[in-house]
Amino acid sequence: MKARLVAGLMGIGVSLSLWTLAQLSGTRLSSLAQGTELPIRGIARGESKIKVGDKAPLVIPEMVTAHQAGKVIALMLGYSSHCPWCDRMERYIYAVMEETKSFGGQAVLIERQTEHAKMIPPHPEGLKLKAAYGVEGQPWLFLIDRQGMVRFVYPVFVPGDLFQQNVAELLQEGQDGRNISWRKGGKE
Repeated sequence: MKARLVAGLMGIGVSLSLWTLAQLSGTRLSSLAQGTELPIRGIARGESKIKVGDKAPLVIPEMVTAHQAGKVIALMLGYSSHCPWCDRMERYIYAVMEETKSFGGQAVLIERQTEHAKMIPPHPEGLKLKAAYGVEGQPWLFLIDRQGMVRFVYPVFVPGDLFQQNVAELLQEGQDGRNISWRKGGKE
């Protein structure tokens, strides 16, 4: 308890110190909590260039491999260690993928960092994806069907149960009327 209080007070002290230094140097800070003019992490901004119904740009090898194998692709663009919404969405999606054993091996989650974090540049593939999908901010989730078409786009967040339902719908399509229902363990 004492450690948390001290850490909190230190954080306030650092913020106030940054604000004071900024005032003395003539630099404008938008808030005490934000020491840069960079946008706050965890907010998907604007519209993506790729919309529902568009052919998905398969710009990285992992996506090409998954598509050639006939898998549904869940593409998450975000960085969970510094973005609270990315972290939450990632945890929900991972839980669903684990419970369903990646929908019986018929779906894949591909995740890439697209924005620069302090001292941690994005992976080059993340920058390719950011440009190809035309996204700003994070997280973004694109669900791509077996034909390579973007079927669902979620900026900021998608609950785990809705993610599971959407992927199951995509897997059910093209099964010659066969009804596939996914439950824990990925069994029919």
